[in-house]
Amino acid sequence: MGRKEKLFGYLFLLPAVLIFVFVAVIPLIQVFVFSLFDIQLNNPTKSEVSLSYKIDVENYANTIFTVSSIIDGINIESLNDSQKKTIARIKSLLPMMEKSIFNTKARIDRLNKVNHLLNNFQPVDSKLKYLPVAAKEINQYNAYVDKIINLTNSLPNTQEMNDLKQAILAFDQVIVKPNFVGLQNYCYYLKDSRLLSAVKNTLLFTVVTVFFELMFGLMLAVVMHKVASLKNVFKSIVLMPWAIPTVISALMWKFMYDGQVGILAKFFADIGLIKSPADLLSSTTNAMIAAMTADIWKTTPYIAILLVAGLQTIPESLYEAAKVDGANAVYQFFRITLPMLKPTILVALLFRTLDAFRVFDLIYVLTGGGPANSTETVSIYTYKTLFNQLDFGSGSTLAVLIFIMVTIISFIYIKILGAEVFSHQKR
Repeated sequence: MGRKEKLFGYLFLLPAVLIFVFVAVIPLIQVFVFSLFDIQLNNPTKSEVSLSYKIDVENYANTIFTVSSIIDGINIESLNDSQKKTIARIKSLLPMMEKSIFNTKARIDRLNKVNHLLNNFQPVDSKLKYLPVAAKEINQYNAYVDKIINLTNSLPNTQEMNDLKQAILAFDQVIVKPNFVGLQNYCYYLKDSRLLSAVKNTLLFTVVTVFFELMFGLMLAVVMHKVASLKNVFKSIVLMPWAIPTVISALMWKFMYDGQVGILAKFFADIGLIKSPADLLSSTTNAMIAAMTADIWKTTPYIAILLVAGLQTIPESLYEAAKVDGANAVYQFFRITLPMLKPTILVALLFRTLDAFRVFDLIYVLTGGGPANSTETVSIYTYKTLFNQLDFGSGSTLAVLIFIMVTIISFIYIKILGAEVFSHQKR
């Protein structure tokens, strides 16, 4: 029966394990693999993972068609004998260049299929688009391209000749080079001053916001726990900031911080905290404080609710015994409430620290990471690298680094949390 029970237990756990693998492990492995490549979505030659040289057949077909059309349209009679020989030489080199790559029947058939699709305005499938080739063939191809480019440099600088020169330069763009870089991206970002600045901003934001959220959350939790008559109503009111979506909350605070119409910006300027309303989000120091304030306002209720749940697990008999012994409220708080609340506090700190370290939407809406990257966090830096610059390899590297940092934070908290839980169980 023992073995059967264990087997049934493993079978019940299997769906959860499979979900974890497909939802968490496989995407993480894929992101790590992408981080080992120089993938740039705005560069056609680096837009996907490539371990070998490839020829973009579609790009080549378009380029050779353009070059041939320009050459056929040149008025040969307007050229001198030397220029005529140069054009003739270029025309003779083009087929030789093509044969350096398309040197088998299968490859020629592929090129013909691509040309047929392009002539009929049909999309080219990726299986046809990219042709793996050997490095030796690429060297031969490049040698012909260099010869053709050198020949075109001797042609006059007329409009049609300049068009020909530009079209021929596109032959360099049809080669898809291997973009495996290994750990180069990680070496670069470990020395990147901008990433270091983003980590400092993130840590500062995390430490300050979590500290004040814990302080204010603990005070709110004690009030909600003690005032039983207003408990449900008070909870509903306190939870309102947490219930508002972060983007909506950030837009609301941005409106109040606005240098032109913001009520808080004007109030802070009137009482002398800032020189002018515009300084609130345009100053590097004030912008970070403004973002922290908005986050503390929104997330303090979350900490408070978690701590209320922890307070409800503390036996009332402990407080009654303390009263009998003459202990006052302050003594009860530091000798009973805080020690008994430690596991709950650690859990709340774990959740909130991880959430604050990955902050994105609040700061992005408020400041966009500015001014001068003074509020740029690692998540915003990753977003800008991945989506603004379309640098998928570097963005994946930053995502992996964020995962490592979050894992370290989680490990530290779990170590502390585990020690606290076991110490309470022994008691």
